[in-house]
Amino acid sequence: MLRKLVLSSLLAPVLAIGACGPALEESGEPPHVGESAQPVLYAPPVPASGNILDSTAYMGRVELGSAVQTRFTTHPQYLSFGFSVRPGAQVKLEVTHLGSSMYLDTGLFVYGPRRADGSYGTLAVAQDDDAGYGQLSKVAALALAQGGDYLAVVSTGTGAGKQFRLQLDCLNGACAPAVDPALYATCDLPVATRLEECVEGTVEEYGVSLASAYDLCTGPDDAHAAYMDVCDGSAAAPAWCTGGESQFTQRMWPVCQEHYLHYYGLYTLALAPMTVPATLQADVAAANAQCGNWCTSRLETFTFAWTSTAAPRLDKVAEAYLSAPEYRDHRYSYSGELTFSQFADDVSMFWSALPHDLLAELASGTETVRIAHYEWDYMQAPSAMEWNDLYVVLFPQSHRVAVFHKTFWEI
Repeated sequence: MLRKLVLSSLLAPVLAIGACGPALEESGEPPHVGESAQPVLYAPPVPASGNILDSTAYMGRVELGSAVQTRFTTHPQYLSFGFSVRPGAQVKLEVTHLGSSMYLDTGLFVYGPRRADGSYGTLAVAQDDDAGYGQLSKVAALALAQGGDYLAVVSTGTGAGKQFRLQLDCLNGACAPAVDPALYATCDLPVATRLEECVEGTVEEYGVSLASAYDLCTGPDDAHAAYMDVCDGSAAAPAWCTGGESQFTQRMWPVCQEHYLHYYGLYTLALAPMTVPATLQADVAAANAQCGNWCTSRLETFTFAWTSTAAPRLDKVAEAYLSAPEYRDHRYSYSGELTFSQFADDVSMFWSALPHDLLAELASGTETVRIAHYEWDYMQAPSAMEWNDLYVVLFPQSHRVAVFHKTFWEI
């Protein structure tokens, strides 16, 4: 069950996105073998697969304009980071003095763009040894004519235990990859699955309310963990991952939050009255005329605003109607959800035309209508009962509601 998604690896230290801590104080430490002034470029070995990614420990994605800080755990070691650009981007990559250990010697390589088969190839499009501070690495200006996913590799030959900070910047203001907005229109299945497992697992394990579980599973850290877990740099990563974490956080994550807010019913819904169509008014008036002293009925129609990708819930619609002041003292009991044919049978005595006309006037033509049935019976006088039925009819696609009341008396 998903709680907080945590990236871990035997070879990979914890990432701290955007970290910019001070350089480690290691004054007085003598240079190690291989950390001399002689330039040594520790290139990752060429793997048999032909994909340089297989010779590295993949550490996740880095967004342009941000940094990642992590630590080497052994040597030699080759840590890789994914980033995405649009065609014509000009970028700068640097292992910065700020946030990196003293006496650290690094190499920096850029591979890509990633091909359709998921490979970054083995030929670096840029590399550097000591262009940065001391023996740190920097690619000052790299023009990337092709857009897509690239791989930055930071290497060391003798830096086990030392940390570094890799900064990526856009130099020409046109680096962010263009991604189809439709890719962010819904909560993608892998993200939705993780969020749903987190909410429902938290309720089950800790006994908290749905609202509390939702709050615990939809924070900024959850968004980051979901992105890192789904957009892992593999060839199978969804297409929207190329837009980067900031686009995911700003565009898809709110859609996911809203979807599950509505999916779990953690909202209130407002019904706006609408004029009852003339055909429906005539149906009710004709039935009431036939009822005489035995029965009466009335019909109300409403609409409501809806933008969520989750379907509107019938119980929230009924709650919105029954919470109105005029119904707070009524003792309606929920009798269950009816199919449309069951509703038609219930009103067939005098209102046989009503079901057909409701569909014609309020439905979109393709939606599955949902109906909540409520009852309230009481004795008006000795041997004189009153039976009340209330039907909340939801048209989930057209975002309309019909509320039909019928009352019978024992005379």
